[in-house]
Order: sequence, then C-alpha cells, then structure tokens
Amino acid sequence: LLEDIQQSDGSHILYCFNELEAYIENEATFIKAGVEQGDHILVVENDRIFPFVYKKLQLHLNEEQLEQVHLINNFDFYCFHGDFHPSTMVNYFLENIDIYTKRNQYVRTWGHVEWGHDDQASLAIGEYEKGIDKLIEERGLISVCAYDDCRMPAELKTNLIKHHGVLITDEKITMLANG
Repeated sequence: LLEDIQQSDGSHILYCFNELEAYIENEATFIKAGVEQGDHILVVENDRIFPFVYKKLQLHLNEEQLEQVHLINNFDFYCFHGDFHPSTMVNYFLENIDIYTKRNQYVRTWGHVEWGHDDQASLAIGEYEKGIDKLIEERGLISVCAYDDCRMPAELKTNLIKHHGVLITDEKITMLANG
C-alpha cells in the first residue's frame, strides 16, 4: 500500500507500530514512493529515528530527489507554541503544507506523534486528528499519522480510528468504515 499510494481525493492513514525496524522501513518506503511520483514530503519525525530513515533513502534517491524531503523535528512541530493545542496545531500544519500547494506542488505528510504521559494530551491529540482529517479531505492530501502502539491508551486509539480511513500495523492494512 505504501508503495502504491497515488495522489487522489486524500488518504488519512493511521499507523500503529510495534517494531521499530518495520516502522523505519515503512516510513522510508512511503517517502521514496512519494518522491518518485514527484511529490514533496513533509516528515515530522524525531532526531533519533530520522537518520536511519535517511540512510535508507540515500540508497534509492539522488541528491535532487532528497531535496523533496523536508524534515521537521516532531517535538518542535507538535509543541510549536509550548503545548499541544489542537487548533494551533492544525493551523501550523496548514502553514507548512501551503508552502507547496501555493506552488501547485503535491505534498504528502508523515507525522510521528509522540507525547509525555499526559491524559490531557490524549484528548488534544484526538481533537487535532479530527481537524487534520477535515483538512486532508478538503485538500486531497496523503497523510500518515504514526503512533507507537505500546504507548497509546486504548481510548485514544479508538478515537483515532474514527478520524482515519486506513489503519496500518506492522503486519496488516485495514480499510476503515469511515474511509
């Protein structure tokens, strides 16, 4: 699926991962496929994981293609205003993708969402995903939202499933009823 995704009416994908190696492979595959289709990729990832992804990308993409990959540290992105505020985050997401859409360039996003052990953050994340879902549909974007399954409360996962059209785990892909 990650290799065959084409720009379309939009696709909001929830990726709940358990295995870091599978996660890195899937992230690199998603980025590579998008770049090969001429898209820009906004990657919101942490500084520990992205070097491994980038190393895989360097095996398949040339220097010019690698320039289509735009990294933002996920902590900086999700805590842009010092805290995770859903409406602020949706607007910040929009600002970052508008750079490309104003130039009539397709953009895909990969966001690795991480947070502390804060129950309020789980509520805010649900609201953020609801806003992003609407934006993805309006703009026809392809967006993967990645979460470490081991760190995700069941209530948050249930809420996230409501706002995504596809659920991916390390082993399988499930089309969701709302997709």
